[in-house]
Amino acid sequence: MQEKHPIAWTSVTHYLKTAALLPQQREELISHALQQLLSCIPAVSTALVWPHRNGKVPWKVYYTGIKRNAIHRWLSARLNSSVEDTLALLQHDLAGNLPDMPLPLIFHLRTPSSSLCGLWIVWTTLISPLPGDVIEWIERVRQTLEAVLEVENREEQYFSESSLLHDPELVKALAHGDAHALSAFLSLTRVVAQADFTFWAKAHQDVVEITSHLGAKHGGFGFALARGHGVGGRVVAYGTPIVGDYLNSPYRDPTVSDIVDSEQIRSGMALPVRYNTAPDKSAHVAAVLYATRRTVNPFSLAERLLVQRLACLLEPLPLEIPAPSFFLPGVQQLPDYKAVWYDIILHANRIENVEAWANQLIRGEVIVTDSDDNPYVFAHREQLEQMKAVRGNQPNATRILSLAVPGVQHPGKVYLHSSISLPPPQWPDFFADLLVACNLVIARIEQSQDQLGRQREQWLQSLLKGKSAQYVEQDGYRLGLRVEQGQLWVIAWPKAFIQTAKTVRKRMVAESVVLDNLKSPLIFLDDDLAVVLLEEQTTAKSSNVRDALLKHCDPHPLWIVHGARYHSLAELKMALTHSISIARKALCEEYADYLLDIYAFGLDSLLENPRLTEDLNAFARKLFTPLIEYDTANNSHLTETFVLARTLGSAQEVANQLAVHVNTVRYRLHRAENILGIDQTSPKERTAMALAAFTWQRYHNRE
Repeated sequence: MQEKHPIAWTSVTHYLKTAALLPQQREELISHALQQLLSCIPAVSTALVWPHRNGKVPWKVYYTGIKRNAIHRWLSARLNSSVEDTLALLQHDLAGNLPDMPLPLIFHLRTPSSSLCGLWIVWTTLISPLPGDVIEWIERVRQTLEAVLEVENREEQYFSESSLLHDPELVKALAHGDAHALSAFLSLTRVVAQADFTFWAKAHQDVVEITSHLGAKHGGFGFALARGHGVGGRVVAYGTPIVGDYLNSPYRDPTVSDIVDSEQIRSGMALPVRYNTAPDKSAHVAAVLYATRRTVNPFSLAERLLVQRLACLLEPLPLEIPAPSFFLPGVQQLPDYKAVWYDIILHANRIENVEAWANQLIRGEVIVTDSDDNPYVFAHREQLEQMKAVRGNQPNATRILSLAVPGVQHPGKVYLHSSISLPPPQWPDFFADLLVACNLVIARIEQSQDQLGRQREQWLQSLLKGKSAQYVEQDGYRLGLRVEQGQLWVIAWPKAFIQTAKTVRKRMVAESVVLDNLKSPLIFLDDDLAVVLLEEQTTAKSSNVRDALLKHCDPHPLWIVHGARYHSLAELKMALTHSISIARKALCEEYADYLLDIYAFGLDSLLENPRLTEDLNAFARKLFTPLIEYDTANNSHLTETFVLARTLGSAQEVANQLAVHVNTVRYRLHRAENILGIDQTSPKERTAMALAAFTWQRYHNRE
């Protein structure tokens, strides 16, 4: 086949689908399709035996090709009232071959909704077996013919002159967004498509908004999409229907997918409804009609064409009637308060934006809180307490709304103290729209914070694991971190603080506290550790930061290791390793001191310093070599006993730990001192042995 054939085949199916939508032009369009068919494959003619519902004879015949009059008469003479009898007769007579005609292909056209069927005959010169691509396209044409036949079978039921869709008042009411008209239309769509759930969306200048639905499991179903985004947004932007499995759709929009998934929607179709049917239709979509199922069972082509017929019956929506928000030249734009709301749900990433907009609208105060009833904006804590106090004395002074909607596991609240009656008279759906805005912005904040937090955590892990310095350095700059020069703090708390169902929110609160106090981001390294990279000249007090974290997050107990400085990426890695070691030790041993200066941390600071680790270990091993060799040769425990005595400071404590008699410990110590040749009167030797003992203990504990 030539390259033009796929385009030609598509033209055939396009003519047939258009025939299903335009019954007045159906015969002409079917004839065009048959003519186009002959240009796709080597064929001399094709015929279509089609049911004739209102005629005096049961069949009508479409024929295109050679010997038109002769073949048309020959076919008409063999038509029987039964399609099965007609098929049997044609197969018998065609087997003997018509003069100068090749052997035909005969297809029996069937529909699930009617006993009326049809026949499609193609006299092709192709040699059997047919090429695979030809078989594929012939099958596609056959399925389309059956879909057109199915539409024709059912259109009297749905699209008769008595149908409510022929009532101009209904179309007017639909354009105005009348709830009763929309409900009636969605009910009919549900029946025609055999759908579980139908809904209707208005197309504004930049936003597509669900305004009515039928069959939802959740009464509060609804959302808004940016033009060009999601399924509905793309239908509005490009003017073409979208059909498929929503769960696996490439057009899923993360801002609304949870809402749609809560309805368990799988198969769906979204069709444009236009207010201008000029040739350039892409910019003239006024609304989107959705029909969906909660099963994977896809909509058949006939069902899609029937619903498209429904949508076409509304077109064009009267130009003088579209809602003020429809995008037409010279038409008034969205009211300011609604326009701001749309901008918030599409772009806002701070809860302050929602509160400021709502404050202005209700002429009062609005505060959004999390599931622990803490305000998202810390500066509003005192204001919230005042609102609660006023409500205690005047219960009607403050209204409280729950942010609970499907998909939100730990909803917060919205506190409203208004100087006008609520909801505002110009906005009856204000409460529902406020909750939508709050939840969308909160979800956007959490998603953004979580993504950025994970990138910073991965950067720290890459640094500690010694990945390419160039790679780590570039990523550090990209994430806005102080890579080459600064100081660092490590914050530690019990893992239970973060390991809860509210992990994201708790991390967000901790990050906000640190940003407010240190002007640097908090980077989580694990559920019990976080790191802050600061300017070297930072003079912030660790005690103030700890108090703020305890006040807003309550991660008690809480340790802060501070004071480490660095002047290169390599030094940062060393300082980070050092500080983390001290923080983990403080956490594990539950230090009573919660603020730990890395350079005023005594012996532990020295032992945890990665710059000294190798030298200290070599020093200890060299001093204890005689004991190690003796223990190896005699299977004794002199090294262990000697190290414990120097670190615990008491023979009795050593005996208790080793579960031996104290005299055994004294004997081992005496033997060890003789082997090492220690001068007990030398402070220098005693200090060296103590340092070696602490180093050895640390080294073996880590092993």
